[in-house]
Amino acid sequence: MYPVTLEKVTATLGGRRTIGASLATLGELAAAVEHGLPRAVVPAIAAHAAPAKGDLRQRIAALVVSPATYKRSPRLSPAASERAERLARIVALAGQALGTVEEAQAWLGAPHPLLGDRQPIQVAATDLGARQVERLLLNIEHGLPA
Repeated sequence: MYPVTLEKVTATLGGRRTIGASLATLGELAAAVEHGLPRAVVPAIAAHAAPAKGDLRQRIAALVVSPATYKRSPRLSPAASERAERLARIVALAGQALGTVEEAQAWLGAPHPLLGDRQPIQVAATDLGARQVERLLLNIEHGLPA
């Protein structure tokens, strides 16, 4: 199940200009991830996920790829591309569930008691954590208890 539209996820990745292609299907997104996304998706995700103030954007970027690897390679590895897609999906879903970019950024960056007082964006760096965060966001979106 893909909980948010592909258009919102690709916009969070920086759109066609950043990705270098228009991704119309999940298959096309999967192929782009397997090939390796351009490194420019990293700051695009961070900008959508966190306000400009503070160091959260740098910490989010580091969840995708190390700073040294980011500087060295024009494309992300397939594993780093998977992390980028996962975080972009969570960020897009947060915006959808919470209504505004500002509310989504605040929620993603604030410790959450149901996530062990960890920030949702940090928990979402792993597949299992992303599933937990998605469940919380879907419950919020549909007015269900967490």
